[in-house]
Amino acid sequence: MHILWFRRDLRLSDNEIVTLAAANSAQVFPCFIIDPWFYQQPDVGKARVRFLFESLENLDFNLRQRSSRLYLFEGKTVDVLQSLTRELLQQGHRPKLFFNRDVQVEYGIKRDRTVLDFYRQLNLECHLGLSSFLQTEDRTDSWYEEYYTYQRQPLHQAQTQINTPQLSLNLPQLTFDELKQKYSQFWTADSGYFNGGEGSAIATLDSFLQHRYHGYHWKLSRPWLAQKGATSHLSPHIAFGTISTRTIYQRTKARAAELSNQPKAEFSLKAFRDRLRWRDSFTQRLYHHPEIAHQNRYPEFDEWYSPDELKPEKQELFEAWQEGETGFPLVDASMRQLKTMGWMNFRMRAMCATFLTINCGVSWHHGARHYMNCLVDGDLAIDNWQWQMQAGVTNPLSDTFRIYNPNKNIEDKDSDLRFIYHWIPELQGYSLPEILSLVYQGESHYPAPILNWSQTRKVNGKIVSDLRKQVRERLIMEGGDEYEGATKAKTTVDKYWQVKDKQYQEYRRRQEKLDFEVLKNF
Repeated sequence: MHILWFRRDLRLSDNEIVTLAAANSAQVFPCFIIDPWFYQQPDVGKARVRFLFESLENLDFNLRQRSSRLYLFEGKTVDVLQSLTRELLQQGHRPKLFFNRDVQVEYGIKRDRTVLDFYRQLNLECHLGLSSFLQTEDRTDSWYEEYYTYQRQPLHQAQTQINTPQLSLNLPQLTFDELKQKYSQFWTADSGYFNGGEGSAIATLDSFLQHRYHGYHWKLSRPWLAQKGATSHLSPHIAFGTISTRTIYQRTKARAAELSNQPKAEFSLKAFRDRLRWRDSFTQRLYHHPEIAHQNRYPEFDEWYSPDELKPEKQELFEAWQEGETGFPLVDASMRQLKTMGWMNFRMRAMCATFLTINCGVSWHHGARHYMNCLVDGDLAIDNWQWQMQAGVTNPLSDTFRIYNPNKNIEDKDSDLRFIYHWIPELQGYSLPEILSLVYQGESHYPAPILNWSQTRKVNGKIVSDLRKQVRERLIMEGGDEYEGATKAKTTVDKYWQVKDKQYQEYRRRQEKLDFEVLKNF
């Protein structure tokens, strides 16, 4: 009997453990465990849980199409797996457990270790597969090469039939009707922007590769265009594993080959594949360093950035930021979008993060928790590390760090004000110069700015800059692994932007050549 334990790999296609467990008509027991620990966390948002439940429902549907089903258990994961294993042993089976490695916080790491130890004690087999690329040894020198080797391997083929026998088990199980009833607070969460499940993931990828990829390389930073579908909108599906990054990568490569005579299209799809690699690099980092999800990367920042309860004046700034009432239109529009859609494009996430941490002086811990409470694609590997990055904690060997200017980003990314008008209806009718001035006449109920952006940037930016200097001096003086790691991080960032600059220059050369050909033919 092969126990197929699903976690954040809620699909049948290109899923290593599904293919191997179901091979040769072996008996397979697919299951998912509703662990109360997950729902007791302060950073678990309703939109993300609803997406998870929808994905489970779709997984059950797909299994039933193959003469199988998904068993839902409820309880502490270790207790459920141990009880399930013992019951199967008592019924004469010799269970083998199949599950994929995952990026975990401390609870998950201990849980997986306990499960593996339990199976070893019983002299039972386990198979740990890969749902997406992970380099199990911490070797940054070969990560890039191994990543692409993995992405180009043949996909695991889903079985047309999965042999799941009828079993009578004395374990607390849930039907999907019972799940919806018991966890109704999640099912009643607003839906419509992102729907869970492998079927939805495939449909979303199809529409992106058919037409939505046009201009991806520049539209992804425009909040209105990103909201309307210029980005892939696959991030929740990747987070819950309803589609594999390998499937996305290979289908995107195939589509690019079809469009090889269209340089703009090819460039957009290349930029999208780069973002896939960028995402997996964050997953890799958290896999080997789970502490960075909640701790400052460097202890010099511990007094400035802390998860401690906020003082009243900071709490007031934080609440205005959460509600989209800061008086800075692009920040507020983005925060209102986050609250309603459970999503923002990357640039707006970064801009709102620097506004909270640098300008408001609120620790990234509080902002990261709010994002995870709202984001349907919330992923600690990206979210919390990016918060540290935007707060100025990471890459201390660089003399500078980025602080986004909300007004300049209106001019650069939303100059027609479509995004701001959509999310801040009280500003409709105001012109771009009026909005940039942050002074509103008449009967607008939009709030005045809660702070002086230039002044807070100067004062708090200096504090963070001095802390970065302290880290830099210590690392240089001490040398060793930490210095080497920081040096590699800086080199990686520098190389990334060198590649981006080369790609952009190549794109401009192609464009100039195309423009010349058009004019010549005209």
